[in-house]
Amino acid sequence: MTTSSSVLKKACKFASRPDASTFPELITLVTWLRIIIGAMYGVSLGIRNENRGLVGLTLGLNVIAFAPMLYFNGYLMANVDSYKNLRFVGVVNGLAIMLLIWITFFTWAHSEEEISMQKVLTDAMIAASEDSGSTEETSVGTDEF
Repeated sequence: MTTSSSVLKKACKFASRPDASTFPELITLVTWLRIIIGAMYGVSLGIRNENRGLVGLTLGLNVIAFAPMLYFNGYLMANVDSYKNLRFVGVVNGLAIMLLIWITFFTWAHSEEEISMQKVLTDAMIAASEDSGSTEETSVGTDEF
């Protein structure tokens, strides 16, 4: 069992050339690194009130996927082939937390529009139920489901 200080020492040692036998915790470390990058980028998108979805999503995916690759390929010079799936482990987790935080900030920033949309949808549902109530009496038994 390794301690957190030994993992931190392995993670910070330049050009240590780890592989799956010398640093098996690297997969977990990279996953958490991608989650943290995703959370920070999601907060950044939310605070900047970014509303261009494709641009924010694409840049976020690139940062989450490729910044840790620079770390373990360029800084640690890890033997990536000895690990099972080091290249893209944790990308989906980081992207999910980025989207969750971005959507939360966006929703908080646009609460007036959300209330307005809720009122419009409620009025439309009430109008639709009133309209279908008058025709429902004449079409009893014709429901396809």
